[in-house]
Amino acid sequence: MLQRERELRALEELKQAEIASVVTRGLNPDVPMRDSGIPWLGQIPAHWETKRIALLFSENTKKNAEYAYTHAMKFNYGTLVPKYEQGDVSDLKETYVGYTIVNKGDIALNGLNLNYDFVSQRVALSPTKGIITSAYLILSPRKNTNSEYFSLLFKAMDSMKLFHGMGTGIRLTLSYAELKKQLLPIPPIKEQQAIVEYIKAKTAKIDGLIADLSAQIERLKEYKQRLISDAVTGQIDVSDYKSSTSAQ
Repeated sequence: MLQRERELRALEELKQAEIASVVTRGLNPDVPMRDSGIPWLGQIPAHWETKRIALLFSENTKKNAEYAYTHAMKFNYGTLVPKYEQGDVSDLKETYVGYTIVNKGDIALNGLNLNYDFVSQRVALSPTKGIITSAYLILSPRKNTNSEYFSLLFKAMDSMKLFHGMGTGIRLTLSYAELKKQLLPIPPIKEQQAIVEYIKAKTAKIDGLIADLSAQIERLKEYKQRLISDAVTGQIDVSDYKSSTSAQ
């Protein structure tokens, strides 16, 4: 199982490296380059621009005050998935009216407790309209902004732990006021889409291998737990094993 877990980590790292390379360097390795002026980035294709996040995204703080939406979402390993609550949804009204309304294509960023590393990953693209806790930072794309490309760029920045140095306060929380000042590389809009399509195709095979390995690891964990449970409850006679090991 440890070997498979190492293989899984290696595949995840390969995927992140591939994404980071393409979203910051483009698809043509022979294109002329120039200095980006962004300390963490270095050189970018000469025909790319750089802009501050404020020119690309606005902060979405629209609350679900009218209780128009009841399908909440949550973070799950860099994606947003339905949040299943216990009990009747009407009992959650007091909580849900304080949630933020998220639009399809918005980018959610978990900017809480930046002094800790979360397995769940901090950046997710919203696949649909819904609501999410207002503790998260929600970015709505402005006109001519491809949110799929920028979600991949933010994920690359997240994997490099770049958000960790942007938090303020005791809990090191990332705010839009701080985030909006950051410079990003901006390919032409058609190139943004081409990069997105390339990454989808390139990482599809890696995602398949990751899914297979994850399933194998879960089966091995279940098998190990079942063996332990059977031994503890006496369903497996371990005396023969003890005798054989003693003889050795």
